[in-house]
Amino acid sequence: MELKLHGIRNNLSHRLKDGLDEKLGYEEFLGLCLFDEIEHRRNVKVQRFIYSAAFRSSATPEGIDFAASRSLDKKQIAELSTSRFIRDGHNLLIVGPTGVGKSYLATAIAMAACRNRHSTLFFRMNTLIEKLSLVRASGNYLNFLKRVSTVDLIVLDDFGLKPLPPQQYQDLYDILDERIETKSTIVTTQLPEENWGEVIDDPVTCEAITRRIVEKAIRIEIKGKPYVKMGKVLTKTDPS
Repeated sequence: MELKLHGIRNNLSHRLKDGLDEKLGYEEFLGLCLFDEIEHRRNVKVQRFIYSAAFRSSATPEGIDFAASRSLDKKQIAELSTSRFIRDGHNLLIVGPTGVGKSYLATAIAMAACRNRHSTLFFRMNTLIEKLSLVRASGNYLNFLKRVSTVDLIVLDDFGLKPLPPQQYQDLYDILDERIETKSTIVTTQLPEENWGEVIDDPVTCEAITRRIVEKAIRIEIKGKPYVKMGKVLTKTDPS
């Protein structure tokens, strides 16, 4: 069976030259070749996670604008970019008005999670609702629920734009309940959590969903005027 070893093959000529120039021993040379293979496999895995996440933009932690008056803590964002909150099973709640960069920040932190080799899925809430309707109609709801429940991190972008019918908020509860304690969720919203009853009209379900998101959540409130109104561009992608 072919071993492939693309990382070694891609760098072998350079390693042979380095080995001759620096008079490396066999063990040192082999160690460098194995390092190349490990790095290659890590990079392939990261690219697979990024592709599977289905991000809507290519936001990165390096692209976050800290110059704008948005009350972002650079140290906090750097800590979130290590993905420790995922390993600790915490959530992230990003609150703020339209256009201040909630989606970009969520995507950037989720991109860092992929780089740190955490499986990730990105959903606009409207897209997730449509997806849930489709998988229910096709009889694949349980399979979809299992897939979402095993991913290290999911992003629910633009929660609370419109009221959710009972079946939809029950589906959302199912997803969050499967992930409680062990997996992490990033939620972006314009709506403060005390007003979530406006989109989930059943008080019991609303409280249960709120608790599963907020109870172990790190909360970031982005302030400031929308970038469009300020005549600024956050990135070339959606600044919401």
